[in-house]
Amino acid sequence: MGAWIPASFEDACKRNAGRRKLHRRKRKARANRILRVLGAMDSAGATELRESAYGWLSPVSKAMEVSKATASRDFALVRRIHRQFGRMFGRSFDPKSDKIFWHWDWSHYGFMTPESTKAGFPEPVGHFPFDTRKQETEESYCGFTQLSWHNSKLISQLSTRDLIRVLTPIYRRQGRL
Repeated sequence: MGAWIPASFEDACKRNAGRRKLHRRKRKARANRILRVLGAMDSAGATELRESAYGWLSPVSKAMEVSKATASRDFALVRRIHRQFGRMFGRSFDPKSDKIFWHWDWSHYGFMTPESTKAGFPEPVGHFPFDTRKQETEESYCGFTQLSWHNSKLISQLSTRDLIRVLTPIYRRQGRL
């Protein structure tokens, strides 16, 4: 079987559109598998899967009807999602309250949490590549860190009682109280 040679520009465009559609459909199926794995990890309390998928590939690949290699890549992406979420929000991912939103063509994803919406971000934060071969960069985090979501009340805005609660442990450590 030789290489495909288009007869016209229109044939090349049709083939390209069909391949884009096929890859988008495969990425959507993978995103659904990832959400199933995240939900199953939470319900089973299987936090050890965040470190390694050793011993879980065969049963999971049979349950999801995919190959072991595909299940391994899915677990790698789940571990990466947990790591990125932890770096961005300073806590572990909770499928009940946190959501992953996918870009329209399933090429990137971002997170939406109660903290981000409370901070005034109605859209998902982060722009992480869905492909495990591509590494996230600092731009993927969009300038957000764990400190972006903490209460940023200035000391001048605190009540007297809250100010005493904040300063008492500091003064005790310094030996002033």
